[in-house]
Amino acid sequence: MLGKYVADLQSDIVVGSNAISGTLLYVADYSSAGYAGDEASGNYLVIHSASTDADSITVEVVGGVHGEQTLDVDGICICRIANTSQKIRVRAYKDGTVANVKTYSLDNLVLTPSA
Repeated sequence: MLGKYVADLQSDIVVGSNAISGTLLYVADYSSAGYAGDEASGNYLVIHSASTDADSITVEVVGGVHGEQTLDVDGICICRIANTSQKIRVRAYKDGTVANVKTYSLDNLVLTPSA
């Protein structure tokens, strides 16, 4: 996955009904994921969606700087998380309109610092 394994990025991630918990490991120079400059190092959350009847799914880090990202063909998105006050918003689109929106708290995530 863009030069890293999921285990290189995170551990014990649990997606609950309203929150995501677990640990995001600090990664230095993750430019292969498309991040540059100050954003190339930090804590990254891998989002994966199982099969769905949606035409497309987007993920947004609320409080982030990139806006919505569409899941790739494998249903995966990698999001840089700067702090636990941010949220993850997932939107499912069907027939050109938003069919479902879900927002997850990140309050219970642990962001490991750089070594």
